[in-house]
Amino acid sequence: MFTLCTGMHRSETDHDETDGDKLSFSNDVKTELCECETPDKARTALKYGVLYGFRGNEPYFVTYDKKIAGFVRKLFPKEQTELKEHRSGTTRTYCISVKGNELGEAYGFSEGRINNVLTGDSDDITGAFLRGAFISCGNVYVQKAGYHLEFMPGTEEKCRELRRLINEHGMSVNMSHRGKHTLLYSKDSENISDILTYIGAMKCSMEIMNIKILKEVRIGINRSVNCETANMDRTARASAKQLEDIGLIFERLGRDKLPDDLRELAEHRLENPDMSLRDLGKMSEPAISRSGVNHRFERLAKIAEELRKKQ
Repeated sequence: MFTLCTGMHRSETDHDETDGDKLSFSNDVKTELCECETPDKARTALKYGVLYGFRGNEPYFVTYDKKIAGFVRKLFPKEQTELKEHRSGTTRTYCISVKGNELGEAYGFSEGRINNVLTGDSDDITGAFLRGAFISCGNVYVQKAGYHLEFMPGTEEKCRELRRLINEHGMSVNMSHRGKHTLLYSKDSENISDILTYIGAMKCSMEIMNIKILKEVRIGINRSVNCETANMDRTARASAKQLEDIGLIFERLGRDKLPDDLRELAEHRLENPDMSLRDLGKMSEPAISRSGVNHRFERLAKIAEELRKKQ
């Protein structure tokens, strides 16, 4: 008897505090996949994919969604399946047992190599196979740190075969290890979106791209705000230094000792401590450029520095 629990597979490295966040989007994807129409000619490939994602005789796969459990159960003859509900506090999980070794043998379940006859040579059939595999051994997470899609079919040989099939159809996944388990993964948002579209989760694929766009917009806004804040800080520091220099000059020398152009600018700055250099230049008679204003402030700063040295 095969014990097949669909949904999230628990490994030694899973952490309970993040399960809710991780499961949310994966559950949305699997729900959409279960609602996806599968042509009759592709149903065998779909069932084969579900069985191919099976990792062993222990219940590594769980689902908290009764609809997903019901969908998987309906794929197989009713007399060969058993649905069990487990409760732990307020949490419910659903487990499906598929009875009969002949079923696994018919789909080449005991072998790591993918049966190319069953996966077919069309996108509809191959997509159905990968859809089934994702339902039973896949997850996709959208978190602050980024994006992550993975398949964990149980053995390194299965991972190699699944990777070959995915890469042959224009997508890409890498192979890695998590503890004693081998898995396939992708962290590229566009590649993840392509895989989800290929297996039939088009709505969730679009959601990932929308999330990416929103993140990029937020990053752009934050950069703009940070840049503006930095400019304002620099302007405020420069204005404070100019006011300090002007105050020292007026106290030590008096206003009348300054040339007319410098005295005019100094008085405008005292009256308008927050005004930009460009606007100060427009107030001059005649008007001068921003660089001209900056040059006059440099002259004032030099005079103030000489007075400090004398002191």
